[in-house]
Amino acid sequence: MVFKKMPISFINYQGIDEEKIPKKVLFILRRLEAAGFLSFLVGGCVRDLICRKDGKDWDIVTDARPEQTQHIFYDYKALFIGKSFQTITLIMDSAVYHISSLRNERKSNTTSTQEERYHLFICDLLDRDFTINSLAWHPEKGLLDPAQGLPDLERKVLRSINPDLRFQEDPLRMLRAIRIACELNFTIDDKTKNSIKQHAFLIHRVSPERIREELSSILKNSAADRGVRMVRHYGLERHIFSRDKLKRELVTIPDRKQTPLSGFNEIRDDLAAGLALWGRHYFSSCSKARLFFFPLTHNLRFKNRIVKKLKILLSREWDEMDYSTGENIRLLMAELGRENCRTMFYLKKIWLFSKTESVKLNKLVREEELLHSELQKNPPISLTDLAIGGEDLIKIGIPPGKRIGEILQILLNKILLSPQNNRKDYLLEQATTIQEQFLQAKK
Repeated sequence: MVFKKMPISFINYQGIDEEKIPKKVLFILRRLEAAGFLSFLVGGCVRDLICRKDGKDWDIVTDARPEQTQHIFYDYKALFIGKSFQTITLIMDSAVYHISSLRNERKSNTTSTQEERYHLFICDLLDRDFTINSLAWHPEKGLLDPAQGLPDLERKVLRSINPDLRFQEDPLRMLRAIRIACELNFTIDDKTKNSIKQHAFLIHRVSPERIREELSSILKNSAADRGVRMVRHYGLERHIFSRDKLKRELVTIPDRKQTPLSGFNEIRDDLAAGLALWGRHYFSSCSKARLFFFPLTHNLRFKNRIVKKLKILLSREWDEMDYSTGENIRLLMAELGRENCRTMFYLKKIWLFSKTESVKLNKLVREEELLHSELQKNPPISLTDLAIGGEDLIKIGIPPGKRIGEILQILLNKILLSPQNNRKDYLLEQATTIQEQFLQAKK
């Protein structure tokens, strides 16, 4: 990264490709400038442009007040959002852009001197969470870097200027530090790292939804293993896992810190599986995780489908699940569902590798072959997979009602053992026999 200092602390940085910036974003910056206000792209989008990545969220900051911004863009739909309505959401050609007024409480206006206005802007940048998010860029003026974020980007270091104050202002920044470090493959500098450890207990002040989003992002990251280890090592894990206020005296795991945390990278596309693995690592067994983990997932307000799947994934101890025969696998599929059965096998595999249980590991290759074989065969595992239905049973004289369901369930159990018999003639013959035996037993 080659850059040259310019007057008034601007950097003539040549590494930003304007072609990667939407034309509407440049239009917004220039219209604000034409109205007499300062305007810059700020934060993550600038960082991504410098790192040659595609920008995601285009955050624009101006010293115009929100109502002034709304007036400047009178010909577009502009909505007030954000804390104390300091952000305008601008809708242009169905695309959404965010324009924030300076967060610094000292308000600027067009009658201030140019130097004072830039001073306020720089104060706002220095109030941001990390140096690499304190970069500001304008297409004509260049780059502002009051916090020395460019050198930190070069060194691949995540650093906060005043971490104690920043984490007290918003404790979620501690989790955000871990997430960003994992996303960018950065290290966290010692001062910032030690501050996280010191202030980890403050995570209780953060809303459940915000914690959930950061944890989800960490688990979905390609460096999820590292992220989970950092959440534990920096002391955040125990405070997050106790935020539901449940008493956990019965959960005594003296070797928790020594338990190797791994396998999260392989299942990062499955949030429920990642949570299940994390819960089992923390509580040492699926049964304890199911008992103590669900209040937490409800407290953090994960979606119902995630919680529902998590409940299934923790319903059995993975290392004790038997995938050694096709019959066992079909029974597990019928009970858990095809995808859950597959997921729990891979959780079993991850768990056994973390425990290095060689005897059980040796059996995994054969079990995995059998599982793939059964999944490819797509065997009947539910009532809807049977070659007959309730109407077929009624046609052969079995009266409608509860008895129909009971007979279909008996037939399914037979087919789980011998899926090749899922034929209409065989099932109707078996149904007739079952009904005759039932009626004879009633006499």
